[in-house]
Amino acid sequence: MLKRIALHVEKDQARYARYAAALALARRFQAQVVGVYVSHAWMPDQAEHDIFPSAVYELMLEQQAQERRLCEAEFNRHATQAEVDRQWRAALGRPADALALHARCTDLLVLSQADATTDSIVDPYSVETVIMTAGRPVLVVPYAAEYTSIGDRILVCWDGGREAARALADAAPFLARARNIFALTLGSRSANLQPGEMSEALQAWLRPRGYAEPRLLARDTDGRGMGDAILTAAADHGCDLIVMGLYGHNRAREWVLGGASRDMLRNMTVPVLFSH
Repeated sequence: MLKRIALHVEKDQARYARYAAALALARRFQAQVVGVYVSHAWMPDQAEHDIFPSAVYELMLEQQAQERRLCEAEFNRHATQAEVDRQWRAALGRPADALALHARCTDLLVLSQADATTDSIVDPYSVETVIMTAGRPVLVVPYAAEYTSIGDRILVCWDGGREAARALADAAPFLARARNIFALTLGSRSANLQPGEMSEALQAWLRPRGYAEPRLLARDTDGRGMGDAILTAAADHGCDLIVMGLYGHNRAREWVLGGASRDMLRNMTVPVLFSH
């Protein structure tokens, strides 16, 4: 069940699509929305103290506090208009760490897609880091449009891997309410199961739970990237949610993502529920 939904709150340009998605889900699932605002933790070192007088530092802190108050007021206004229960959390620190921390006592975190031109403190690397470290599913919403209907027609990316299985389980609240479910395989990553056997195993897991009968889609990438093949399948079947595992590993304190995961974060056209 979705009973607590964490929402990243900030005055960035993409916030309205993010807010609309989170509040629509809260209404649908009768869930509480937890607004999470993050301020950068900045303390001047001695050299900066010599450059910036204490009055300048105090002014910066006041501007930060004013921004927080404005964001809280806007969040409260949107939640009130949507008639959903709400909580407010204001954190200080690295955005990725703070968002992951506050997501862990919720059922879902809602973020916006980020790119190199984003005006948000949550940049593309932070989005990746949150998904890989939160321990909770993360719904990433494209910044280009607002989505108030999410999960009516779901595309599940299925390769039999651990991440895909985790994403499938995390998507249970959405799958239980979906009108149509499409399970996409782009070839097996497993040495022990053939694609047909993977599909049968997936159906055997879904069917006893009373979900809509999944339509199985087996496609080749035809020389395209896997991310492009996934987005094409979603568009072909009018899906409003993609469910997939995020693949990656930590190398020298930096997350290195698989090609499909990286492409989806960069090029998504519908909301994507990521899990790791």
